[in-house]
Amino acid sequence: MTAIRQNTRCHLVIAACSISLLLVFLGLRTSNHTTPTWSLSHSQQPAPLVHDTEHDLARAGNGTLGFEKVLVLGLEERSDKRDVMILSSSLTGFEVEFVDAVKGEDVLDKARPAGFTMTEGVLGSWRAHMNAIRSVLERQLSSALIMEDDIDWDVRIQSQMPEFAKGVRTLSKSPLNEPQDSPYGDDWDILWPGHCGEVGPEDKDEPIYVITNDATVAPKEHQPWLKMLKDYPEGTRIVHRGITPICTFAYAVSRRGAQKILAALAIKTTYDLAFDNQLMFSCKDKALDLKCYSVEPMLFYHHRPAGSVNKDSDIQGSKQEDTDNIREKGITDNIVWSTRLNLEKLIAGSRDYVTQW
Repeated sequence: MTAIRQNTRCHLVIAACSISLLLVFLGLRTSNHTTPTWSLSHSQQPAPLVHDTEHDLARAGNGTLGFEKVLVLGLEERSDKRDVMILSSSLTGFEVEFVDAVKGEDVLDKARPAGFTMTEGVLGSWRAHMNAIRSVLERQLSSALIMEDDIDWDVRIQSQMPEFAKGVRTLSKSPLNEPQDSPYGDDWDILWPGHCGEVGPEDKDEPIYVITNDATVAPKEHQPWLKMLKDYPEGTRIVHRGITPICTFAYAVSRRGAQKILAALAIKTTYDLAFDNQLMFSCKDKALDLKCYSVEPMLFYHHRPAGSVNKDSDIQGSKQEDTDNIREKGITDNIVWSTRLNLEKLIAGSRDYVTQW
């Protein structure tokens, strides 16, 4: 009986091994067999991915205006400016973070790049901008829009930025029908949507992106010093390569752009000038092959609030002669529906916006 049970057990083991080998063989044949695509019905074919260009560009009107962060430079003690900046941005749909400004006397002489002779408020402003730009690299941001704390914009800023993005994409040859990490495309270093003047490209063959019938553009009679627009019809805005934009009311840097600016303006002194002029000449001279793009009329501009004019600038400081100089109402040039002049309207949900002209 024992021998019979042992023989039976051996036979069962051999049978089990044979079945296992057969299953492995069949499995190998199955894994090497691919169903030909022609055998699938049309309804079974995977749907092709369709790039939505409008949705891609619309990201420029999101909660950070198409950048990874929106950074605002200003002195910590100017709580009045921070209050209005937070209120203004929250009412027009985007978020900001503050970067503390720097006073010139707090910048050590040994911390200056060789040959940089600027002093006082101009020195502090340069260092504050360098800090904001450096933070793009420290925080590993893909991009940042950097603003000064006294600027203003149209209540329709979220609808303006996608058209600016389309212009940048077109000029930088970043295909509109292909996805890009940034709604502005992936081949730019500096974008300059907030400045106080430009001369534009000197080469008449250089491309310009033209936006027509734009209701957010100020009447030409109220922008007499924007020379490039004099031959265009009313309601025209243009995007072009940044040549000589002055003032850094609002500018954006990509990660690559931040690296180039630090190399050219912080590690060494390429230009012994105030920061906005340094950045302007860097674009004009294409320092380190900087790729800059500008827009006219600008989308952000310096706001001059009602009250003492001594409150305007923290760089130039107060002037004794302006002590009794009172501005009766706030002003923002080039902006049709100023956010700062319509704060109460926005809070109330009214669309009867105040127009400056």
